Amino acid sequence: MKKYLIALGALASFPQLALAQNALYAALPDWVEPISQIPEIDKSAHYYDQQFLIVDRQLNLVATNPVEYKRYTSKVVSIEGVESGSQISIEFDPSYQKVAIHRLELVRDGKVLDRKETAEIDRFKREVDLDSLLYNGDETLHIVLNDVQMGDVIDVSYTITGFNPVFGERREWYIKTGWASTVALVNARILAPSDSGISVTNLDGKGQGDFRQTRNDDITTFTYRETNGLYDFDEPEQPRWYNPYPYLHVSSYSSWKDVVSWALPLYQATPDDEEVQALVKDIQQTYPDAPEKQAVAAIHFVQNNIRYLGIENGIGSHKPRPPEQILSQGYGDCKDKALLLVSMLEAMGIEAYPALVDTFWREQLLHQPAAPFSFNHVIVALKKDGEWIWVDATRTHQGNRLDTLAQSRLGYGLILKPDSEQLTQMATQEVPVTQDIEQRYVVNHANAQSYLAVKTTYRGLEAEQWRRYLESKPLRELGEEYANYYAGFFSGLDFLRPLSISDDKDLNELTVNEAYVIEDLWSKSDDTYSFVISGDIVDDYLTKPDLIRRKTPFRFGTDGAVRQKIKLSLPENWNIEQSESTVNNPFFEFKSSLKTVAEPGDVLLDNTYVEADYYYRAKTRHVEAKELRHYMKHVDEAWQNVDYEFTYRP
Repeated sequence: MKKYLIALGALASFPQLALAQNALYAALPDWVEPISQIPEIDKSAHYYDQQFLIVDRQLNLVATNPVEYKRYTSKVVSIEGVESGSQISIEFDPSYQKVAIHRLELVRDGKVLDRKETAEIDRFKREVDLDSLLYNGDETLHIVLNDVQMGDVIDVSYTITGFNPVFGERREWYIKTGWASTVALVNARILAPSDSGISVTNLDGKGQGDFRQTRNDDITTFTYRETNGLYDFDEPEQPRWYNPYPYLHVSSYSSWKDVVSWALPLYQATPDDEEVQALVKDIQQTYPDAPEKQAVAAIHFVQNNIRYLGIENGIGSHKPRPPEQILSQGYGDCKDKALLLVSMLEAMGIEAYPALVDTFWREQLLHQPAAPFSFNHVIVALKKDGEWIWVDATRTHQGNRLDTLAQSRLGYGLILKPDSEQLTQMATQEVPVTQDIEQRYVVNHANAQSYLAVKTTYRGLEAEQWRRYLESKPLRELGEEYANYYAGFFSGLDFLRPLSISDDKDLNELTVNEAYVIEDLWSKSDDTYSFVISGDIVDDYLTKPDLIRRKTPFRFGTDGAVRQKIKLSLPENWNIEQSESTVNNPFFEFKSSLKTVAEPGDVLLDNTYVEADYYYRAKTRHVEAKELRHYMKHVDEAWQNVDYEFTYRP
């Protein structure tokens, strides 16, 4: 499904298409209110290679076919700005949009230089999501202005006519009104029929400009104007959902029920389709009198037999293709696969519906506008014993039981059933240990070999991701990667046994077994030998931001918990100072302990057996900037109990 809020990407390397440039140029439409004078930027402005002077967005929703006007004016103030400013890209979908250019000018020493005759214009296919196997059909007009010099003002304006017909008479737009660079003048103007139900919202009041609404006869006009606005929030390691920049949201949707009403006609399941029926009959014959196994078989079929590929141009951006077409062609995107799975489950007599979700907003979806552009993904809500199970048909290598396969945990979903009026919260279950590591050391003195055996169990989503990874990863190559990890701690490390894998798809657990012989376990300093054990796996989750003095939240943590157990057989009686530590705070829970233990059945009574346990669970996935110092203090506290050192003198 297309996401319209943010569009980033590079030009795809498709053959250029020659254009008749004169056909692109047109006079400024009468409905546009032009800005007559280019403003000067404030002396304290923040900018890089260009000074941004005008960003003007005007939207005409009174016209039968919506028209959007855009004007961008900037002053080149560096050599890099000459290169970036002289290249202009206009993105559009040719299946329902057309472009008209109104202004291509340079202002130099107070003189206006028209560049329509000399500009080089090419047309490219533009696939920003090509790496994700999404083909959206967008194209780019790429304009190169000749003879741009430092100090020039570049002034460009154009209109894009057309709106995706998949939305029918409904409308939705996002108009950005602030950036990480100062803009001397931001202007936005939206014209809408007064009886259209279209509203314009300054989202969360983030825009600091003057926002007004006026009505004249049958037309309502919304305006936003801001001078020298700056919203500098670009920082690393932000949560994916975090978007501090101001937007005007233009929408004719007033509730989630409106979104359901729009989407339902697009998502009509076809359980009676002949191909669907034939497929379901085959599954039911394979698993007679086992409804749950039938459901899992349907899920596996769609996930593993229908490859993921999205053709999302025009109506295909939001309207799924018929299940019979998907079965015939053998591929589809998230909405195609979801509708096919729903059709199969319905044919089995199982209640299931498509559900709109967002992989960025997740829990924050509840605070987003009730409109289609708040979603970027489609999954399936399957009802079992009165509870919703959230199945992502684009995943692969899932477990063999409904109660153990990894469900989508995206906070909220909009279930597309006729009586849906609100988002449905995805049930929060007890956080499982998704990565369980047990390391066993047989520790001998420095003049003898020591041994290490490692058993790592991955559960749920971790197991499914590892299955997918191992499908194209030779076991021998994986073994070398694991061995090299431990060789970073101990020199003279080699395999005792080859790495092996065991997989229990019913429990949805995958286990990796390693065994090594270590020549140089101990480090020597003067007459003392030392050896350190570390909760290194858990320690990887105790992270601090690269940027500490920050204004925005810091993203950290993972879903699920991590546990690491280290067992040691020491070669003689050892004086062990037992310890136990817990760091429990609003951000995470961390536990560590070191203790001596009995080893039943072992007759080597002069050995000491030691067990170190580590546990980590994130309670949230981000830290607000104002809480960062407290978070880092707790991380430091946990770090004090990660390593334990053993020493002896011969």
